[in-house]
Amino acid sequence: MLEVGKLLEKARLEQGLTIEEMSERTKIRPQFLQAIEEEQLHLLPDQAYVRPFIRTYAKALGVEDQIEAEVEPRESTLRVDELTASIRERMERARRARRTRFLLRSAVVILLLAGAALLVYWFMFRGNVVG
Repeated sequence: MLEVGKLLEKARLEQGLTIEEMSERTKIRPQFLQAIEEEQLHLLPDQAYVRPFIRTYAKALGVEDQIEAEVEPRESTLRVDELTASIRERMERARRARRTRFLLRSAVVILLLAGAALLVYWFMFRGNVVG
C-alpha cells in the first residue's frame, strides 16, 4: 500500500508534469504540493488545508478514487479521536476561563465592599475622635 504523497508523485511523474505545472492547474503553491508528496503535512498552512489540498491535487491528476481508498480508512478513526480530544480541551479551557472570571469578579466586589465599609466607618467616627 503506497503512501498518499508517493501515489500523487508517481501519478504526476507518469503524466510527465512538473510541480510548477501542477501548481498552475490546482492553484496550490508549489511548496505545498512538494510537502504533500513528501508526506510533510505539517508544512501546510493549517491542518484544515490537508484534505482539500490532497483532494484537489488528486483530482487534477485523475487519481481521486485511489486516494479516497487510501485516505478514508485511516483518517476516519484518527479524526474522531482528534475531534474528541479537541472538544475536551476547549471545554476545559472554557471552564478555567469561567473560574478565573468568577474569582476576579469576586475579588473586585470584596474590595469595593471593604472600601465602602471603611468610608462608612470613617464618616461615622471621625467627629468622635478625642484629641
